[in-house]
Amino acid sequence: MSFKQFSKDYLNFTTREKSGIAGLLVLIALLYFLPYLLFKNEDYSKELKAFEKEIAAMDTGNAIEPNSEYTNYDYQKTEPFEPFYFDPNTVDPQQLAKFRVPQYVIKSFTKYRNAGARFYQKEDLKKLYGLKPNVYERMAPYIKIEEKYTSNFYPKNEYKKPELETVKVELNMADSLTLLKVKGIGPYLSSKIIKYRDALGGYVKMEQLYEIFNIKPEQVEAFAPYVFIDKGHIKRLNVNTAEFYLLNWHPYISSKEANAIINYRKQHGLYKSRSDLEKVILLNKEMIDKIEPYLEY
Repeated sequence: MSFKQFSKDYLNFTTREKSGIAGLLVLIALLYFLPYLLFKNEDYSKELKAFEKEIAAMDTGNAIEPNSEYTNYDYQKTEPFEPFYFDPNTVDPQQLAKFRVPQYVIKSFTKYRNAGARFYQKEDLKKLYGLKPNVYERMAPYIKIEEKYTSNFYPKNEYKKPELETVKVELNMADSLTLLKVKGIGPYLSSKIIKYRDALGGYVKMEQLYEIFNIKPEQVEAFAPYVFIDKGHIKRLNVNTAEFYLLNWHPYISSKEANAIINYRKQHGLYKSRSDLEKVILLNKEMIDKIEPYLEY
């Protein structure tokens, strides 16, 4: 094929096509030069000045704190350095600004202390989020912690197990502190016993303690002689009014079994006794034996 024939077949455009190509070229040109047209007069002098100040501060070892009270590049705005002796457990957090502590660190300090944390030695301040070493060094010589806080053990070690009970404790009514008085039950085991008790609605027999997730038989055997169960404190579910989520919440009732109980109730009316439960196809005798102590009609 000759070039003349090629041009005629592939490079010959209609008037509409030529207009479209011209418009496309103009659009490309606008997109190319648009950033220059928009930002050609932008003044970056403030950013440049701030950057130069930051570099200068880093060279002198006094780097500017990020996210601090110095905003909008106003880095020359500083609090006067007015040190004073203070106890971090009682000091007004805003007074720390006199050590040129940034506001975001003061907020962190306030949240830390409000959460119940205590400072037992001056080095504990290093735990504060964002507190730079040079800021801590300015504060350290002025930290004076009251004697009552200078114990050698921290809150996590302050736990003392209550005196052990010499009488048996009833499992369905005992709170966590009462359970801690039982020989063989510590804080972790106490929380597990109560959590499973609340899910069940109460214990009806000692064997249920072995069902607690991650509990070892020897742990149960260690405290079993010191506890007993009163079935009179069981919390029951009304099988005729309980919604799906309440039935399914019980550890012994699966979602399929909860649906079966509700569907039978809708089709055949209210349950009157165990014999009605036995008519639900998905509920076998073993299942009914387990859940019946927790149901009422």
